[in-house]
Amino acid sequence: MMKPEELDRALSEEADLVPSSGFVARVMDAVTTEATSPPLAFPWTRAWPLAVGFAALLQWLTSLLFQPASNAPGFDVYAWLEMIAPMAGGWVIGAVLMSAAIAAWSLRLVRLR
Repeated sequence: MMKPEELDRALSEEADLVPSSGFVARVMDAVTTEATSPPLAFPWTRAWPLAVGFAALLQWLTSLLFQPASNAPGFDVYAWLEMIAPMAGGWVIGAVLMSAAIAAWSLRLVRLR
């Protein structure tokens, strides 16, 4: 194990590092160029389908709140979710559907590139 005095002596014997000529000027030019460049535009053409889908989901969930319960035979997923988590069934279904839609949409975008 090296003692602190030996380490100080070994490090003091090394030459100082000095940047090459013009390095600081090139870095500052790059920083200035990056700082003065215009900001990136928001990709509205890609975001509006998600906003429309979210608005449709909210409208569907709101309509579910005011719709009378039907007595149709068969397994009722909505009633099952309401039993598990009262007041959250519609939101859970909506979140799952919206997540699946977003995943499918993003995978489609990736395949196009």
